Amino acid sequence: SADIANQIAIIKNLGLNTLRLEGHFMPDDFYEQMDAAGIMIDSGYSCCDAWENSSPNAATLAVMTNSATAIGQEQRNHPSVIAMGWSDNAPGSKQESAAIAAWKADDFDVPMLSSAEYNSSPILGTSGQKEGPYDYVPPDYWYDTSHYDSSDSTRTNVGGSWGLGSEQSAGDTVPTLDSLNRFMSSADLTNLWKNPSYNQFHLNYENGHGNYKFGTLFLFDQALTNRYGAWSSLNSYVEEAQIQEYESTRAQFEAFMDHSTNSGSVSPSTGTIYWQANKGWPSLLWNLYNSDGDQAGSFFGAKQANQPLHALLAQDNGTVTLDNVSGQSQSGLSIESKVYNTAGSVLDDQTVNNVTLASQQVRNGVITPKAPTSTAGNVYFVELLLKHNGNLVDRNVYWQSTKKDVINWSSTTGNPQGAESSYADYTGLQSLAPATVSATATASAATGPNGADTSATVTITNTSAKNVGFFLRADVRRGTAGGGEQSGDNQVMSALWSDNDITLFPGESQTLTVTYNSANLNGATPVLSVFGSNVTKFDVVIGGTSAKHSTGS
Repeated sequence: SADIANQIAIIKNLGLNTLRLEGHFMPDDFYEQMDAAGIMIDSGYSCCDAWENSSPNAATLAVMTNSATAIGQEQRNHPSVIAMGWSDNAPGSKQESAAIAAWKADDFDVPMLSSAEYNSSPILGTSGQKEGPYDYVPPDYWYDTSHYDSSDSTRTNVGGSWGLGSEQSAGDTVPTLDSLNRFMSSADLTNLWKNPSYNQFHLNYENGHGNYKFGTLFLFDQALTNRYGAWSSLNSYVEEAQIQEYESTRAQFEAFMDHSTNSGSVSPSTGTIYWQANKGWPSLLWNLYNSDGDQAGSFFGAKQANQPLHALLAQDNGTVTLDNVSGQSQSGLSIESKVYNTAGSVLDDQTVNNVTLASQQVRNGVITPKAPTSTAGNVYFVELLLKHNGNLVDRNVYWQSTKKDVINWSSTTGNPQGAESSYADYTGLQSLAPATVSATATASAATGPNGADTSATVTITNTSAKNVGFFLRADVRRGTAGGGEQSGDNQVMSALWSDNDITLFPGESQTLTVTYNSANLNGATPVLSVFGSNVTKFDVVIGGTSAKHSTGS
């Protein structure tokens, strides 16, 4: 029960509103907590096992009928359960008829879906869903709406943002170094950054890579090497991995929001379910958060995209979209887009004022930032500042390349990953000049999710005259009386942030909030750690009044 409550706090912090269960039906307490939290459950059978026996004999059909009866009786009284269906394959007529009859007798009357793919069954008909991809794809993959295998009626691995994706993601998630040190051996950590073809124990069991083999980080690392450049240590590998998984995960959620307004020959996007939210054991694969609650780059990329009032930079046409998925109309909005080079100089600055968005409204093409055709290191930044009555409510920063990812669609179509004929060039980020950053952190008593009793207000400032502070990460840690960090695993795992992995331009500040359970300090002094791609790590006592500075390298 406590673990479910903890995961609900994480899920709500992420901004997710739906989870899919594939054949692993949960105890009643799970559904009761989801009912109370307002998180919807897309329930259903599992793929690849006895549930998908489309020609059952009499004995098997009796088991299937009894199973359907038990499922219906458990889930019928839970408003969180919004759908029930089969997985990849649609049921045969006998199985479908038996299950629907059992659910009708149970008064289990949620919508029934024949398949998680675009399959059809005799009674329920076509499901209207699609699956995949499951391995690395670049951000612009998610915005594609024109490439799919016309010979595949199931629409599997058609990941572009149209229709409803029942399960899809860009695959690997490399956790933070804190989390990696909790579950990986020294040998596995060495192979993590030195051997992309190594079959990691905490991936899948398959050797090799490509197609449906997910036992190595080869494809993720191949893209990482070509896009961000070579790494020289475990630390530099993990840092690059956080950046790549942040941008790809953010793009998945933002693309489906951006294309929800599609019409005509292109179907609107109606939703995406991330494969998978997490696992019950430590993993490098398909996680928005790890089994220990670790919040890596994939977590904060998804969180950024799922803000209730949000500005995004569409990766297909370079325009700015605004969305309001809150429950009420929002007026008095203004959106500013600023384009910077890697030296922190402003290349373009545009603002649109007096915007009103109805609840659930998405407005495309509000601004078109002027992107440079060439720039030092092929890299530039786009910053979006969304304000409500003059107050900043959403800040979203993109690193862009004048050399774009080019997908080889002939090799990609029908496969669970994206093949690229050429890669975007972000290697210039490795040459960013060191930035000087300071931070302050004050704390107060608060009541937060999952036992949190402390709220800290953290202000991070880039005090540099002209350098960008890139991908700054903040953590709450158990510290010493002198304000340093305790040795060993010192991260306070109950911390939930308003934002993280942020980028600050010269003279900019951003204020974050974090809640945590003070009992997790084990009596230690709470300290805030801050580091970035070009900022060395430093610590600040939470509750103190002084700021500390760090210059990156």
